[in-house]
Amino acid sequence: MSATPNLPPPIPVNPRPASNFVTVLAWISIALALLGLLYGLMQTVMGLVLPADFYLRMLNPYGGEPPRLPPLMHWIYTNTLLMGVSMLVLSAIFLWVSWAVLKRREWGRKGFIAILVLGTLWQFACIFALPQFIEGMLAVQAGALPQGQTMPPELEGFMTAAMLMGGVVAVVFAALHLWIVWKLCTPAVRAEFDPRKEPQ
Repeated sequence: MSATPNLPPPIPVNPRPASNFVTVLAWISIALALLGLLYGLMQTVMGLVLPADFYLRMLNPYGGEPPRLPPLMHWIYTNTLLMGVSMLVLSAIFLWVSWAVLKRREWGRKGFIAILVLGTLWQFACIFALPQFIEGMLAVQAGALPQGQTMPPELEGFMTAAMLMGGVVAVVFAALHLWIVWKLCTPAVRAEFDPRKEPQ
């Protein structure tokens, strides 16, 4: 009877191969979520200590009536506290989901896809809201001028160019979101999040 050679134990195979794409995506998202939390906290504090119309009155440094803004812009300038709390909540959810993606949780992958789809829809909604933002910016610029001085026509042309550029940027970010959604749905990436490979 021949002696059986002592073989080294087999090298364990990682059942959940990690990819740089998922890791980098998760850490970038975590950093953005932390920045959102910081910004939301600052807005919340400002909303608590300042009057609701503080920023609206700041738009007219020469006194008198504040500029007439479109409804959406007026709401943003007079609801600092609500905007800050909303930013805190949304950033906290984004941070939670991003951390789950880093840990290769399947629910985190699905949640991240849902956030990206909603973000894409939001980008297109912002395109339709751009005219109100541009109109509000023009009103703010006109209100910041001394009494009796008219706004230069070059500024109106610049605002038109800014509106076009804003639309292009929104489309680019929407395309980036859709590409990340597609990447997260590829078989290679989905294999990292297979729920059957979750530790018992």
